[in-house]
Amino acid sequence: MTTIRLLLALTGSLPLMCLGDMGSIPFKKGIRISEPTQNAIIAWNGTEQLMYLQTSLSASEATKVLEVMPLPARPTVQASDEGVFKRCAFLLPRPAANHLSSSDPFGAPPDQPSAQVVERKLIGAHDIRVVELLDADRFEKWIVEQFGETGDIPEIPKPLLAVIDEYASEGFRWFLFDVVDVKKELAKKTPLQIRFQTDHLYYPMRITRTEKGNTTVSLSILTNVLFDKEDCVGIPRESITVPAKPRQIPGNKVYFIDPPLFQLLGSPEKAMLRSWTISAAIDSFEKDLLIRNPLAVKQ
Repeated sequence: MTTIRLLLALTGSLPLMCLGDMGSIPFKKGIRISEPTQNAIIAWNGTEQLMYLQTSLSASEATKVLEVMPLPARPTVQASDEGVFKRCAFLLPRPAANHLSSSDPFGAPPDQPSAQVVERKLIGAHDIRVVELLDADRFEKWIVEQFGETGDIPEIPKPLLAVIDEYASEGFRWFLFDVVDVKKELAKKTPLQIRFQTDHLYYPMRITRTEKGNTTVSLSILTNVLFDKEDCVGIPRESITVPAKPRQIPGNKVYFIDPPLFQLLGSPEKAMLRSWTISAAIDSFEKDLLIRNPLAVKQ
């Protein structure tokens, strides 16, 4: 089967008021978390995804924050190079004046633990745990027991647990937990490189449905296939704005962004780099960004 080659980059060119990739749980009550910038690069070859992620966080008061990201498969996590975001941004197409959007395109037995940590590592300020979920009904108690080691037990919002239960009921068994110390001063976190198997291009949005405020997510997409609106099986095509015409770049420019991306995409000779934006109230996301493989559908 011919494999779709796609690179998606989410840049922080526009300020975000809330988390768009992870649900956040402050370890203290009444703390307000701010994330004005968010950066991610996603490479997807139709079966496997490589995501580079960096966020900047501040808090109304110094606290630990637990962030949660649901994933469709067990990931591997390691540190990344901050320069990859600058190199990707350098290649982005610039919007033309008056350009219009294109129409183109788990129930575990009671005697089992509710979840288990299968990997833990420290990456800069990140305290990363890769967690396999076994029983969503007892997940809240597990989180309190797992992350209350220092005595600062996080307040788990019921709506957030409801969203996690949604993911669990749909077959999501893997979650990435990240504990970071957040101060009042805005600071960037060490970039993460997250890799996992998936048959859809995937970016979690509804995990932050319990947050308030508006958000604009800027996406940069590099692909050698076209998508129809029917391929948007999560967030609908009508919710995605295309502010700039695509530009064709050679494969060596993909390599320039970062060699692992070029290799994951099958060493393409050329690709089209495009921009998407998704703007809405952060609590309005009922679905994630999910793009199916159009070549697989046609076979």
